[in-house]
Amino acid sequence: MSTAITKDDARKVVNAYLTKLQAGRSYELALMEDRTRDEDFGWVFFYNTKRFLESGDMQWALGGNAPLIVDRRTGELHVTGTAHPIEHYIEEFRRLQS
Repeated sequence: MSTAITKDDARKVVNAYLTKLQAGRSYELALMEDRTRDEDFGWVFFYNTKRFLESGDMQWALGGNAPLIVDRRTGELHVTGTAHPIEHYIEEFRRLQS
């Protein structure tokens, strides 16, 4: 029996993570829906402050907000990094899953 999750399930996992991440902060985090990537292993989600997404004003942009990978087989969330392009982290994730 498959335990695969849907994209909506993955989005809920990421939103729960963002809710915890923003706790006690003066800003609200939101997904950059138009940047979400569908991959064979799951999805890559990007996020920023809601205020930046609404205004485009760089003063409200986050720094260090690493993209998030959700594995479609397990529903596990994996935080990537910001030192390399996202393709590096995607390939690293694929390598670790094989």
